[in-house]
Amino acid sequence: MFWNKYPYTDFHELNLDWLLTTYQKIVDDIKALQDWMATHKGEYAEAMRRLQAVENEINTFEQRIEREFAQLEAEIRAELEEEQRQVQQLINETRQEIARRIAEFEQEMEAIKAEFLNMIAEMRAEVMRLIVSIQSILERNNEFMMEWVQIRLQEFIDSLPDYQNVYVYNPYRGETTLLQLAINDLYSLACIWGLTAAQYDSLRLTAEEYDALGLTASQYDTMGYKLLYTDPDYYMYSPFTGEYVHLRVVIMGLASLHMNALTAQEYDDLELDAEAYDADEITAYDYDWNGKAILTA
Repeated sequence: MFWNKYPYTDFHELNLDWLLTTYQKIVDDIKALQDWMATHKGEYAEAMRRLQAVENEINTFEQRIEREFAQLEAEIRAELEEEQRQVQQLINETRQEIARRIAEFEQEMEAIKAEFLNMIAEMRAEVMRLIVSIQSILERNNEFMMEWVQIRLQEFIDSLPDYQNVYVYNPYRGETTLLQLAINDLYSLACIWGLTAAQYDSLRLTAEEYDALGLTASQYDTMGYKLLYTDPDYYMYSPFTGEYVHLRVVIMGLASLHMNALTAQEYDDLELDAEAYDADEITAYDYDWNGKAILTA
């Protein structure tokens, strides 16, 4: 509002003089503004002309750049297509060359294979000829060799001493006896647990039962009595089962009556580890006879 430029506290105090003065001031201001616009209008037009020229130059530059880039892109694309065509041509030529080389290599390998098989066939034929030749030589010399071996064998036999009549000192008998008798006496010493014929007959073993034992000749000769014969001096009827068993079975049974030992299940139920078991320092005797009392205390 124009009255805001002229500080009057009361609008009604305005008079004609003030109004004319104010009007003249406004007119002067408008004229001054028109003069300023007239003065600077040319400058504004010149600035707008220059701005338009700059914009035209920028547009022209952009169009030229776009044309050059389009041309460059076309040239690069053409060059790339040409290079791609050349590379593809080189790849095709290389593939053809590789295929040709492989074909030549396969032909050479087939020729080498055929030559190798021919050599093998010739070698086999030569080996067969050599075998036939060797067999022929062996057959021709077989009779001669047999005669030569028989002569040399007879000469060796003739050079051997007469062992049938060799005498030695027999330590078993304390006198000089034939060598064979001394050997028989020494072997008999190793057969102190051998069975007599009567003892063997008393066993009444079938052939199947005897074979099932799997005894060797040496075991039968030297330990037959121990392995087969139930000597009444070492056997008795068990007071526990009534069976005819070895004395050690009965003795072990009687001993077990006095043993306060753990069963396997009882020992497992204790769930002892090695460290806890070692800490008790139990001897084998204590374990057998008092193990339950010691470990369950």
